[in-house]
Amino acid sequence: MRPHRLSVTAFGAFGGTVEVCFDDLASSGLFLLHGETGAGKTTLLDAIGFALYGRVPGERGKTRRLRSDHAAAGTRTEVQLEATIGGRRMRITRKPEQERPKLRGPPSRPRSSSRNSPARRGGPFPPARARRTTKSRT
Repeated sequence: MRPHRLSVTAFGAFGGTVEVCFDDLASSGLFLLHGETGAGKTTLLDAIGFALYGRVPGERGKTRRLRSDHAAAGTRTEVQLEATIGGRRMRITRKPEQERPKLRGPPSRPRSSSRNSPARRGGPFPPARARRTTKSRT
């Protein structure tokens, strides 16, 4: 497995969206993840494990709490990993089960987890485009 790009939103130590391009880091060979305590090094490794296996390794995986405490209430927790696995380039997107804000009534309700893993031969995936929404006339 060779990781190319990792994007995490509201995951672990990261309240917003953080993206890491491993191709840029590995252009000169090896690279090192280093930083201050609490900077998010383990969170990046947890995100890769979560994208690949749907769970976080070790004791951290038992808490079932992957969502960042720093994220806005309406921000959905998501991990997206682009990697080459067995000669196929894949984009794996996982969203853990999490509370979502309700429009009416109690403050939140559970939202189920999801996974999406399209495969692609060749180069990188094209950038994701924003969805268009249309209002129906009634």
